[in-house]
Amino acid sequence: GMMHKLRQLNPGKRFYEAPTAGNSATCKSCAHCPWMAMNGLADVARVLATGANAVHVDPALIPRARQPIDRMLAFTAALKSGQAPGALVPHFGAA
Repeated sequence: GMMHKLRQLNPGKRFYEAPTAGNSATCKSCAHCPWMAMNGLADVARVLATGANAVHVDPALIPRARQPIDRMLAFTAALKSGQAPGALVPHFGAA
């Protein structure tokens, strides 16, 4: 999964999987989520082509909701250009 790929690309670094659930939840993290694993490329392509299962976000929340998406896209662009990924983690230094 995602954590395996990160560890492969950065063998000298430690990665900690942050739990994504609240108090008394049974989730460990999205990296181990069986529901997330069910999302395949064909499913994503179908949703994009048909607009099925659309997620509607309150317009007031869009700027904040977009921040992590923009960060992920910047991270991907930086990897493709050869920039060190650690430089993209503000306030924390290298990942």
